[in-house]
Amino acid sequence: MPSAQSIISDCLKKHKNISIKDLRLIIGAIKNISYEKILFLAEKTILNHEEMSIFFKMLNGYLENTPISKLINKKQFWKHEFFVNFNVLDPRPETELIIEMILKRFDPESKIKFLDLGTGSGCVLLSLLAEFKNSVGTGLDISQKAIDVAVYNKNRLNLENANFINADWNNISSDQKFDVIVTNPPYVKTNDINELDESVRNYDPRISLDGGVDGLKAYREISNLAKKFLAPSGAIFFEIGCDQKKEVEQILCDNGFKIHEIRKDYNGIERVIFATLDICKDF
Repeated sequence: MPSAQSIISDCLKKHKNISIKDLRLIIGAIKNISYEKILFLAEKTILNHEEMSIFFKMLNGYLENTPISKLINKKQFWKHEFFVNFNVLDPRPETELIIEMILKRFDPESKIKFLDLGTGSGCVLLSLLAEFKNSVGTGLDISQKAIDVAVYNKNRLNLENANFINADWNNISSDQKFDVIVTNPPYVKTNDINELDESVRNYDPRISLDGGVDGLKAYREISNLAKKFLAPSGAIFFEIGCDQKKEVEQILCDNGFKIHEIRKDYNGIERVIFATLDICKDF
């Protein structure tokens, strides 16, 4: 039976563009051991016949451009590793800006009611609740399969202060008021989806990408909805797409919001908008 080291060496000889890191991640997932263990103990890590069969199946998927996260069902976000599959959008580093901006403005010891619209894997809400341990949060998603993933991640992280609901945000009825709404809504123009990278358009759920004809459908819906669910002086944090700043600003202003900050991501793209309903609130 071959060692992880010999498998990796053979693959690198046959496939020039393959990533050694991704090979280690695949083997680590099969053996249910850490990347670090594969890195330092590759010669001693042995794969049996069944594990080799799984490896070649995953390798074929990888060579067909399936994202590594979808193969190993893991993606790092903020301080945690989240389970992901084909039913949820992969967490992305730029979305972490939402966590950073909220931590900058709120005391982690405070009691905040969070609402996450289009929660997907639950990565944003769960990351927030891991930081704001005295707070509670609700995550909504129209996909029951996405909610199943979010609940699984909640249980993995042992976070009892999160609640996930399968619902269309346009049809929810609740008397609850939330202090902070966070959302990374679908914002790609329908006609632009086929122009996305193959790893996105073929493997992330279309419902998580398609923002309608102009890419702004969700922003209009949520900006109007937020007026109903935000507490006085409540705040909203929107992730936005490239070149959507002016349009989303206008949508928010038309709905009575005051914009306090627009944060650029690591590529210099305006990525997160922070706004409140209370124009007198000093942030």
